[in-house]
Amino acid sequence: MHGIDYFGNFIPVKPYWSMKSNWILGAILASTLLFSACKRDFAIDPADKAEMEAYLQEEFDRLEVPALSVTVFRESNVLFASHLGQADRENNVLLNENHYFLLASVSKTITGVALLQLYEQGRFGLDDPINDYLPFKVAHPESNKAITFRHLFTHTSSIIEGDAVDGAYFYGVDSPVDLGAFLQSYLTPGGADYDERDNYARQEPGEKYIYSNTGSALMGYLVTRISGMDFNDYCKQNIFTPLGMTRTAWHLREVDTTQIVRPYEVKRGDYLPLQHYAFTDYPNGGLRSTGLDLARFLGACANGGVWQNHRLLNAATLGEALKAQVPNLEAGQGLAFYEVIAAEGLWGHNGGEAGVSTVVVFNPVTHVGAIVLTNVEDIDLDDIALSGYRLGLKL
Repeated sequence: MHGIDYFGNFIPVKPYWSMKSNWILGAILASTLLFSACKRDFAIDPADKAEMEAYLQEEFDRLEVPALSVTVFRESNVLFASHLGQADRENNVLLNENHYFLLASVSKTITGVALLQLYEQGRFGLDDPINDYLPFKVAHPESNKAITFRHLFTHTSSIIEGDAVDGAYFYGVDSPVDLGAFLQSYLTPGGADYDERDNYARQEPGEKYIYSNTGSALMGYLVTRISGMDFNDYCKQNIFTPLGMTRTAWHLREVDTTQIVRPYEVKRGDYLPLQHYAFTDYPNGGLRSTGLDLARFLGACANGGVWQNHRLLNAATLGEALKAQVPNLEAGQGLAFYEVIAAEGLWGHNGGEAGVSTVVVFNPVTHVGAIVLTNVEDIDLDDIALSGYRLGLKL
Protein backbone atom coordinates (compact mmCIF):
# COMPACT_ATOMS: atom_id res chain seq x y z
CA MET A 1 0.00 0.00 0.00
CA HIS A 2 1.15 3.57 -0.41
CA GLY A 3 0.41 7.22 -0.04
CA ILE A 4 1.74 10.15 -2.06
CA ASP A 5 4.14 12.74 -0.72
CA TYR A 6 4.39 16.46 -1.47
CA PHE A 7 6.45 15.80 -4.58
CA GLY A 8 4.02 13.25 -6.00
CA ASN A 9 6.20 10.24 -5.14
CA PHE A 10 4.66 6.99 -3.99
CA ILE A 11 5.10 6.50 -0.26
CA PRO A 12 5.05 2.98 1.18
CA VAL A 13 3.12 2.28 4.34
CA LYS A 14 2.58 -0.82 6.42
CA PRO A 15 0.55 -3.59 4.79
CA TYR A 16 -3.11 -4.13 5.63
CA TRP A 17 -2.57 -6.06 8.86
CA SER A 18 -1.11 -2.96 10.52
CA MET A 19 -4.25 -0.87 9.98
CA LYS A 20 -5.83 0.29 13.21
CA SER A 21 -9.43 0.12 12.04
CA ASN A 22 -10.92 -3.26 12.95
CA TRP A 23 -13.81 -2.97 10.53
CA ILE A 24 -11.44 -2.34 7.62
CA LEU A 25 -9.30 -5.29 8.65
CA GLY A 26 -12.38 -7.46 8.99
CA ALA A 27 -13.60 -6.53 5.52
CA ILE A 28 -10.23 -7.25 3.97
CA LEU A 29 -9.89 -10.58 5.75
CA ALA A 30 -13.39 -11.56 4.67
CA SER A 31 -12.63 -10.76 1.04
CA THR A 32 -9.31 -12.60 1.32
CA LEU A 33 -11.05 -15.70 2.63
CA LEU A 34 -13.58 -15.54 -0.19
CA PHE A 35 -10.79 -15.21 -2.74
CA SER A 36 -8.87 -18.09 -1.19
CA ALA A 37 -11.95 -20.31 -1.28
CA CYS A 38 -12.53 -19.60 -4.98
CA LYS A 39 -9.03 -19.27 -6.39
CA ARG A 40 -7.60 -21.84 -8.73
CA ASP A 41 -4.78 -24.05 -7.45
CA PHE A 42 -1.72 -23.13 -9.50
CA ALA A 43 0.66 -25.43 -7.61
CA ILE A 44 2.11 -28.38 -9.52
CA ASP A 45 4.17 -31.47 -8.71
CA PRO A 46 7.08 -30.99 -11.12
CA ALA A 47 8.82 -34.07 -12.41
CA ASP A 48 12.18 -32.35 -12.87
CA LYS A 49 13.97 -29.00 -13.11
CA ALA A 50 12.93 -28.44 -16.72
CA GLU A 51 9.26 -28.78 -15.82
CA MET A 52 9.75 -26.45 -12.89
CA GLU A 53 11.41 -23.84 -15.13
CA ALA A 54 8.49 -24.04 -17.58
CA TYR A 55 6.00 -23.67 -14.73
CA LEU A 56 7.84 -20.65 -13.32
CA GLN A 57 7.86 -18.96 -16.71
CA GLU A 58 4.10 -19.46 -16.93
CA GLU A 59 3.63 -18.05 -13.42
CA PHE A 60 5.96 -15.15 -14.17
CA ASP A 61 3.85 -14.26 -17.18
CA ARG A 62 0.52 -14.80 -15.39
CA LEU A 63 1.42 -12.76 -12.33
CA GLU A 64 3.00 -10.00 -14.45
CA VAL A 65 5.75 -9.31 -11.92
CA PRO A 66 8.97 -7.51 -12.95
CA ALA A 67 11.25 -10.01 -11.16
CA LEU A 68 10.88 -13.46 -9.63
CA SER A 69 13.48 -15.42 -7.66
CA VAL A 70 12.90 -19.03 -6.59
CA THR A 71 15.37 -21.11 -4.58
CA VAL A 72 14.90 -24.70 -3.43
CA PHE A 73 17.17 -26.27 -0.80
CA ARG A 74 17.71 -29.33 1.32
CA GLU A 75 19.77 -28.96 4.51
CA SER A 76 23.03 -27.25 3.38
CA ASN A 77 22.52 -27.72 -0.35
CA VAL A 78 20.81 -25.53 -2.93
CA LEU A 79 18.99 -27.91 -5.28
CA PHE A 80 17.45 -25.44 -7.71
CA ALA A 81 17.56 -21.70 -8.36
CA SER A 82 15.79 -19.59 -10.95
CA HIS A 83 15.90 -15.82 -11.53
CA LEU A 84 13.42 -14.37 -13.99
CA GLY A 85 12.81 -10.83 -15.19
CA GLN A 86 14.48 -7.54 -14.44
CA ALA A 87 15.82 -6.12 -11.20
CA ASP A 88 15.45 -2.62 -12.67
CA ARG A 89 13.15 -2.15 -15.67
CA GLU A 90 14.15 1.45 -16.36
CA ASN A 91 17.82 0.51 -16.73
CA ASN A 92 17.15 -2.92 -18.28
CA VAL A 93 19.06 -4.76 -15.53
CA LEU A 94 18.39 -8.49 -15.65
CA LEU A 95 17.80 -10.19 -12.32
CA ASN A 96 20.61 -12.43 -11.11
CA GLU A 97 21.42 -14.43 -7.98
CA ASN A 98 23.32 -11.54 -6.39
CA HIS A 99 20.51 -8.99 -6.34
CA TYR A 100 19.11 -8.06 -2.93
CA PHE A 101 15.36 -8.26 -2.34
CA LEU A 102 13.64 -6.45 0.51
CA LEU A 103 12.21 -9.34 2.56
CA ALA A 104 9.39 -7.50 4.38
CA SER A 105 8.01 -9.66 7.20
CA VAL A 106 10.18 -12.66 6.33
CA SER A 107 12.73 -10.54 8.24
CA LYS A 108 10.89 -11.49 11.43
CA THR A 109 12.35 -15.00 11.24
CA ILE A 110 15.88 -13.57 11.58
CA THR A 111 14.80 -11.31 14.45
CA GLY A 112 13.09 -14.25 16.13
CA VAL A 113 16.11 -16.53 15.83
CA ALA A 114 18.40 -13.82 17.22
CA LEU A 115 16.21 -13.58 20.32
CA LEU A 116 15.89 -17.38 20.56
CA GLN A 117 19.67 -17.67 20.65
CA LEU A 118 19.68 -15.57 23.81
CA TYR A 119 16.79 -17.61 25.21
CA GLU A 120 18.68 -20.88 24.86
CA GLN A 121 21.66 -19.28 26.61
CA GLY A 122 19.40 -18.83 29.62
CA ARG A 123 19.35 -15.04 29.36
CA PHE A 124 15.55 -14.92 29.77
CA GLY A 125 12.49 -17.15 29.99
CA LEU A 126 9.68 -17.19 27.45
CA ASP A 127 7.16 -16.28 30.12
CA ASP A 128 9.30 -13.59 31.73
CA PRO A 129 7.82 -10.08 31.73
CA ILE A 130 9.64 -8.03 29.11
CA ASN A 131 9.73 -5.07 31.50
CA ASP A 132 12.38 -6.90 33.51
CA TYR A 133 14.73 -6.31 30.56
CA LEU A 134 13.74 -2.85 29.33
CA PRO A 135 14.80 0.65 30.44
CA PHE A 136 11.18 1.84 30.12
CA LYS A 137 7.85 0.27 31.09
CA VAL A 138 5.57 -1.27 28.46
CA ALA A 139 2.08 -1.93 29.76
CA HIS A 140 -1.44 -2.25 28.46
CA PRO A 141 -3.20 0.95 29.56
CA GLU A 142 -6.16 -0.93 31.09
CA SER A 143 -4.54 -4.12 32.37
CA ASN A 144 -2.05 -5.15 35.03
CA LYS A 145 -1.19 -8.33 33.14
CA ALA A 146 2.49 -8.38 32.16
CA ILE A 147 3.54 -8.61 28.51
CA THR A 148 5.91 -11.57 28.13
CA PHE A 149 8.42 -12.69 25.54
CA ARG A 150 6.03 -15.43 24.45
CA HIS A 151 3.38 -12.79 23.80
CA LEU A 152 5.76 -10.94 21.47
CA PHE A 153 6.80 -14.12 19.66
CA THR A 154 3.18 -15.12 19.05
CA HIS A 155 1.55 -11.73 18.27
CA THR A 156 -0.58 -11.85 21.41
CA SER A 157 1.03 -8.92 23.25
CA SER A 158 -1.87 -6.47 22.69
CA ILE A 159 0.58 -4.06 21.00
CA ILE A 160 -0.84 -2.94 17.65
CA GLU A 161 -0.05 -0.46 14.87
CA GLY A 162 -1.18 3.11 15.35
CA ASP A 163 -0.77 6.03 12.97
CA ALA A 164 2.73 6.79 14.23
CA VAL A 165 4.28 3.76 12.50
CA ASP A 166 3.22 5.09 9.11
CA GLY A 167 5.40 8.15 9.74
CA ALA A 168 8.48 6.01 10.41
CA TYR A 169 9.45 5.57 6.73
CA PHE A 170 12.45 7.22 5.07
CA TYR A 171 13.27 7.26 1.36
CA GLY A 172 16.73 6.67 -0.06
CA VAL A 173 18.30 6.72 3.42
CA ASP A 174 18.17 4.80 6.67
CA SER A 175 16.03 6.11 9.48
CA PRO A 176 17.91 8.67 11.60
CA VAL A 177 15.65 7.84 14.56
CA ASP A 178 16.97 5.46 17.22
CA LEU A 179 14.90 2.27 17.50
CA GLY A 180 14.75 2.33 21.28
CA ALA A 181 13.79 5.99 21.40
CA PHE A 182 10.97 5.41 18.92
CA LEU A 183 9.63 2.41 20.84
CA GLN A 184 9.70 4.32 24.13
CA SER A 185 7.89 7.23 22.50
CA TYR A 186 5.30 4.87 21.00
CA LEU A 187 4.71 2.53 23.92
CA THR A 188 4.90 4.67 27.05
CA PRO A 189 2.53 7.39 28.34
CA GLY A 190 3.82 10.86 27.66
CA GLY A 191 5.68 9.83 24.53
CA ALA A 192 5.18 11.94 21.42
CA ASP A 193 3.92 8.87 19.52
CA TYR A 194 1.86 7.40 22.35
CA ASP A 195 -1.87 6.86 21.87
CA GLU A 196 -3.43 4.26 24.13
CA ARG A 197 -6.37 3.72 21.77
CA ASP A 198 -4.27 3.37 18.61
CA ASN A 199 -1.19 1.62 19.98
CA TYR A 200 -2.81 -1.02 22.18
CA ALA A 201 -5.71 -3.37 21.51
CA ARG A 202 -8.78 -3.41 23.71
CA GLN A 203 -7.95 -6.97 24.78
CA GLU A 204 -5.27 -7.49 27.42
CA PRO A 205 -2.03 -9.42 26.72
CA GLY A 206 -2.60 -13.07 25.86
CA GLU A 207 -6.29 -12.70 25.05
CA LYS A 208 -6.20 -12.25 21.28
CA TYR A 209 -3.94 -12.85 18.28
CA ILE A 210 -3.29 -9.53 16.52
CA TYR A 211 -0.37 -9.43 14.10
CA SER A 212 2.06 -6.87 15.48
CA ASN A 213 4.88 -5.27 13.54
CA THR A 214 5.71 -3.05 16.50
CA GLY A 215 5.88 -6.06 18.79
CA SER A 216 8.39 -7.65 16.44
CA ALA A 217 10.47 -4.47 16.38
CA LEU A 218 10.47 -4.59 20.18
CA MET A 219 11.93 -8.12 19.93
CA GLY A 220 14.86 -6.67 18.01
CA TYR A 221 15.35 -4.00 20.65
CA LEU A 222 15.30 -6.67 23.36
CA VAL A 223 18.16 -8.42 21.54
CA THR A 224 20.15 -5.21 22.00
CA ARG A 225 19.19 -4.81 25.65
CA ILE A 226 19.93 -8.42 26.62
CA SER A 227 23.09 -8.95 24.54
CA GLY A 228 24.57 -5.49 25.08
CA MET A 229 25.18 -5.26 21.33
CA ASP A 230 23.60 -3.18 18.60
CA PHE A 231 20.93 -5.36 16.97
CA ASN A 232 22.53 -5.12 13.52
CA ASP A 233 25.97 -6.01 14.91
CA TYR A 234 24.49 -8.91 16.87
CA CYS A 235 22.92 -10.38 13.72
CA LYS A 236 26.17 -10.02 11.79
CA GLN A 237 28.25 -11.69 14.48
CA ASN A 238 25.86 -14.49 15.41
CA ILE A 239 23.90 -15.22 12.23
CA PHE A 240 25.15 -13.64 9.00
CA THR A 241 28.92 -14.13 9.31
CA PRO A 242 28.86 -17.70 10.71
CA LEU A 243 26.47 -18.77 7.94
CA GLY A 244 28.39 -16.96 5.19
CA MET A 245 25.46 -14.66 4.42
CA THR A 246 27.61 -12.05 2.70
CA ARG A 247 24.72 -10.45 0.79
CA THR A 248 22.35 -9.78 3.65
CA ALA A 249 21.95 -6.40 5.37
CA TRP A 250 19.59 -4.50 7.64
CA HIS A 251 20.59 -1.03 6.47
CA LEU A 252 20.61 0.72 3.09
CA ARG A 253 24.03 2.21 3.85
CA GLU A 254 25.51 -1.28 3.85
CA VAL A 255 24.38 -2.09 0.31
CA ASP A 256 25.21 -0.76 -3.15
CA THR A 257 21.73 0.40 -4.13
CA THR A 258 22.36 -0.60 -7.76
CA GLN A 259 22.36 -4.18 -6.46
CA ILE A 260 18.91 -3.91 -4.85
CA VAL A 261 15.86 -5.09 -6.76
CA ARG A 262 13.70 -2.07 -7.51
CA PRO A 263 10.22 -2.23 -5.87
CA TYR A 264 7.29 -1.47 -8.18
CA GLU A 265 3.71 -0.32 -7.86
CA VAL A 266 1.38 -1.71 -10.52
CA LYS A 267 -1.26 0.78 -11.61
CA ARG A 268 -3.53 0.34 -14.62
CA GLY A 269 -1.10 -2.15 -16.12
CA ASP A 270 1.93 0.12 -15.74
CA TYR A 271 4.91 -0.52 -13.47
CA LEU A 272 5.69 2.55 -11.39
CA PRO A 273 9.16 2.40 -9.79
CA LEU A 274 9.34 3.19 -6.09
CA GLN A 275 12.26 4.73 -4.28
CA HIS A 276 14.20 2.39 -2.00
CA TYR A 277 13.06 2.94 1.55
CA ALA A 278 13.82 2.11 5.17
CA PHE A 279 11.86 2.41 8.39
CA THR A 280 12.66 3.10 12.01
CA ASP A 281 11.13 -0.16 13.29
CA TYR A 282 13.29 -2.14 10.86
CA PRO A 283 13.63 -5.47 12.78
CA ASN A 284 10.06 -6.28 11.73
CA GLY A 285 10.65 -6.14 7.97
CA GLY A 286 13.69 -4.18 6.81
CA LEU A 287 16.14 -6.96 5.94
CA ARG A 288 17.50 -7.26 2.39
CA SER A 289 18.95 -10.53 1.17
CA THR A 290 19.18 -13.01 -1.69
CA GLY A 291 17.62 -16.41 -2.17
CA LEU A 292 21.01 -18.09 -1.87
CA ASP A 293 21.82 -16.35 1.41
CA LEU A 294 18.41 -17.17 2.84
CA ALA A 295 18.90 -20.82 1.90
CA ARG A 296 21.79 -20.92 4.37
CA PHE A 297 19.71 -19.55 7.23
CA LEU A 298 16.59 -21.57 6.43
CA GLY A 299 18.67 -24.66 5.70
CA ALA A 300 19.78 -24.56 9.32
CA CYS A 301 16.18 -24.08 10.49
CA ALA A 302 15.08 -27.08 8.39
CA ASN A 303 17.95 -29.23 9.62
CA GLY A 304 17.59 -29.16 13.39
CA GLY A 305 19.47 -25.88 13.70
CA VAL A 306 22.64 -26.85 11.80
CA TRP A 307 24.02 -25.53 8.50
CA GLN A 308 27.16 -27.38 7.42
CA ASN A 309 29.33 -27.34 10.57
CA HIS A 310 27.70 -24.34 12.25
CA ARG A 311 24.94 -24.68 14.82
CA LEU A 312 22.54 -21.76 14.64
CA LEU A 313 20.15 -23.05 17.31
CA ASN A 314 19.88 -26.16 19.44
CA ALA A 315 17.42 -28.73 18.15
CA ALA A 316 15.29 -28.39 21.30
CA THR A 317 14.99 -24.63 20.87
CA LEU A 318 14.04 -25.00 17.22
CA GLY A 319 11.54 -27.71 18.12
CA GLU A 320 9.86 -25.31 20.53
CA ALA A 321 9.80 -22.59 17.87
CA LEU A 322 8.13 -24.93 15.37
CA LYS A 323 5.29 -25.89 17.67
CA ALA A 324 1.84 -24.36 17.96
CA GLN A 325 2.08 -21.98 20.92
CA VAL A 326 -1.41 -20.49 21.11
CA PRO A 327 -3.71 -23.00 19.34
CA ASN A 328 -6.79 -21.52 20.97
CA LEU A 329 -5.97 -18.10 19.48
CA GLU A 330 -4.13 -18.83 16.21
CA ALA A 331 -3.60 -22.35 14.87
CA GLY A 332 -0.07 -23.04 13.68
CA GLN A 333 1.56 -19.97 15.26
CA GLY A 334 4.97 -20.89 16.64
CA LEU A 335 7.75 -18.68 17.97
CA ALA A 336 8.41 -16.20 15.13
CA PHE A 337 7.57 -18.95 12.59
CA TYR A 338 4.14 -20.30 11.65
CA GLU A 339 2.69 -23.08 9.51
CA VAL A 340 2.37 -21.52 6.06
CA ILE A 341 1.01 -24.69 4.40
CA ALA A 342 -0.12 -26.97 7.19
CA ALA A 343 -1.18 -29.85 4.92
CA GLU A 344 2.45 -30.26 3.81
CA GLY A 345 4.00 -29.53 7.21
CA LEU A 346 5.61 -26.38 5.84
CA TRP A 347 6.72 -23.79 8.39
CA GLY A 348 8.08 -20.37 7.56
CA HIS A 349 6.75 -16.87 7.00
CA ASN A 350 5.50 -14.56 4.27
CA GLY A 351 5.91 -10.84 3.81
CA GLY A 352 4.40 -7.86 2.09
CA GLU A 353 5.38 -4.22 1.77
CA ALA A 354 5.10 -1.60 -0.95
CA GLY A 355 6.66 -3.25 -4.01
CA VAL A 356 7.43 -6.48 -2.16
CA SER A 357 5.92 -9.96 -1.81
CA THR A 358 7.87 -12.83 -0.26
CA VAL A 359 7.40 -16.28 1.24
CA VAL A 360 9.76 -18.87 2.71
CA VAL A 361 8.79 -22.42 3.67
CA PHE A 362 10.53 -25.53 4.95
CA ASN A 363 9.66 -28.93 6.39
CA PRO A 364 11.69 -29.86 9.50
CA VAL A 365 11.15 -33.57 8.82
CA THR A 366 12.24 -33.75 5.17
CA HIS A 367 14.70 -30.82 5.61
CA VAL A 368 13.51 -29.40 2.26
CA GLY A 369 12.37 -25.85 1.69
CA ALA A 370 11.71 -23.12 -0.86
CA ILE A 371 12.17 -19.35 -1.05
CA VAL A 372 10.12 -17.13 -3.37
CA LEU A 373 10.82 -13.40 -3.76
CA THR A 374 9.32 -10.77 -6.01
CA ASN A 375 9.07 -6.98 -6.29
CA VAL A 376 5.34 -6.23 -6.48
CA GLU A 377 3.03 -6.19 -3.47
CA ASP A 378 -0.04 -8.34 -2.77
CA ILE A 379 1.12 -11.35 -4.79
CA ASP A 380 0.16 -14.81 -3.47
CA LEU A 381 3.32 -16.90 -3.81
CA ASP A 382 2.31 -19.94 -1.76
CA ASP A 383 1.61 -22.16 -4.78
CA ILE A 384 5.04 -21.44 -6.25
CA ALA A 385 6.65 -22.22 -2.88
CA LEU A 386 4.69 -25.48 -2.66
CA SER A 387 5.72 -26.47 -6.19
CA GLY A 388 9.34 -25.72 -5.33
CA TYR A 389 9.09 -27.84 -2.21
CA ARG A 390 7.63 -30.76 -4.17
CA LEU A 391 10.48 -30.50 -6.65
CA GLY A 392 12.97 -30.54 -3.80
CA LEU A 393 11.58 -33.82 -2.51
CA LYS A 394 12.59 -35.43 -5.83
CA LEU A 395 16.05 -33.92 -6.26
